[in-house]
Amino acid sequence: MAIAKLRPTKNADGTSVVLPSRTGAYGEAYNYPISIGRYGLADEGSYWTATNATYGTALAAHVAPAIADTDTKPIIHLFNSGANDIYLDYIDMITTIANASATSVGFQIYVDAKGTTAKTSGGTVITPLNVRSNSTTTTGVVMTAGAVVAAPTASKKVMQRTIKEFIGVALDRYSFSFGNGLLMTPTTTYIAGATAIMTYGPPIVLAPGGNLMFSQVSPSGAATAMTFEFELGFWER
Repeated sequence: MAIAKLRPTKNADGTSVVLPSRTGAYGEAYNYPISIGRYGLADEGSYWTATNATYGTALAAHVAPAIADTDTKPIIHLFNSGANDIYLDYIDMITTIANASATSVGFQIYVDAKGTTAKTSGGTVITPLNVRSNSTTTTGVVMTAGAVVAAPTASKKVMQRTIKEFIGVALDRYSFSFGNGLLMTPTTTYIAGATAIMTYGPPIVLAPGGNLMFSQVSPSGAATAMTFEFELGFWER
């Protein structure tokens, strides 16, 4: 049997029935679902995280983020330029400047199957990093964050959340966990006037050629753009 603890080359679907040919470093067969459990994914080099480049240096979102243009003005954009599927795991973000005068704070996620990147301009390119220290596997994700402008084709809104029913403030923290269902009412903790909220999103799979637009919605928001730092985790198989 071949030794292949790290993720091997992906094969196309087929109908052939063959014996298992993948083993661990000690010759044992992989006989458990690697996709269940983050450490199994990280162990084979299939898990990435991405953050804004410099700690303490926030990114500026869009001014006056209205409901009508959310799929064209994401604050995080992913394009899957590779041959594998992308599975969104979590997004954690903290605001350093809140969008002034907004009546609420919400977020939406759109996906599409355009085949090419929907991004047209704006934002800062973010480089995802593999969490396995010696992995040489590269990701197909092309990521941009900030005031991104996009032109998706036939986008689908797959998530919407009103996080706060009132104006946001500096040091608000919003955390999203994807694929676990709505396990409970979102947890809210108040810290010196700011809010830390943990909420849940649906499982989201970005196929090759697909785009994902993570957008802010703040009705009546003024010209002061929210600034934020973030961390995003995903796996690729």
